[in-house]
Amino acid sequence: MRTTVYQVGDRVVPVDLPRQLVCCVEATDDVAVDGGGGGQILTLRPLDGPWDQGTTLVRLDSSVRPAGRHAEARTTQGRGARGGMAIAS
Repeated sequence: MRTTVYQVGDRVVPVDLPRQLVCCVEATDDVAVDGGGGGQILTLRPLDGPWDQGTTLVRLDSSVRPAGRHAEARTTQGRGARGGMAIAS
């Protein structure tokens, strides 16, 4: 049974990776699951980690968990007021 519905822009952590790496949901696709249930296929963009720029990961919604406030705050720490752009003075 699906308990969380993810939307584009949500921050998630894939549970199958050896360490916690926060990703941004880039796209979602709803799918029917055996037994009459539903699920989502998520296209993810890693916010850090060993991947090259532009890498995407694909996971079922059951293979991720919400990143939570602590993880999201860590990914934006040190950024300027304009979403990652420093403000010159």
